[in-house]
Amino acid sequence: MRYIKKIPMDKALSEKLKAEGWKKLKEPSNLGTAILLSIPFMLINMIIFMFIAFYLYPPLKEILFSKQGISLSFSLNLISLIYVAIIFVFMSLHEFIHAIFIPNVLKSNKTYWGINVFFAFVFTTERIKKSRFLIISIMPFILLSFVLPFVLSLLGWLNGYIILLCLINAMGSSVDCLNSCLVAIQVPKGSYIINNGFETYFSNF
Repeated sequence: MRYIKKIPMDKALSEKLKAEGWKKLKEPSNLGTAILLSIPFMLINMIIFMFIAFYLYPPLKEILFSKQGISLSFSLNLISLIYVAIIFVFMSLHEFIHAIFIPNVLKSNKTYWGINVFFAFVFTTERIKKSRFLIISIMPFILLSFVLPFVLSLLGWLNGYIILLCLINAMGSSVDCLNSCLVAIQVPKGSYIINNGFETYFSNF
């Protein structure tokens, strides 16, 4: 696993894969388009998570449906900066959960991690089986937005701020859900997948 400044795109790799018979997935060509197309998943994820959050954290209903309404205020101080930093760390954890499920992630010279202005990212050009790819894509959503709040609720440690973090993660997982859906529909069972930049290729050999 190596550090890089931005997600790599190797044109030579794309040509090599095409020459070997790999097929290109029909998918958004850039992150902006992917985010726009993933908005339905964002809304679905939000609804599902909030339904579960109401059950796990009953005070949430009182906060959202109070007769006094919801009032938000923001002041720039050390505490608010810490809260913002925690959000960054939480979303970075999302990316590194992706990495945990990549085969041989620590020894792989085709797997990369990096940090840009807004978030950390993990990327791999390893040849990955379809079933493993789907697991890699969806696990941060499941672990951080469902398993984590459930465990913290059992321990009595769940609070409104953690609910917010889990909600942000659920909504931020929308692109992962879009990618999973595209792969599930287009890629035959038992096939392998290779990512190259914002391009995804698949083959059954």
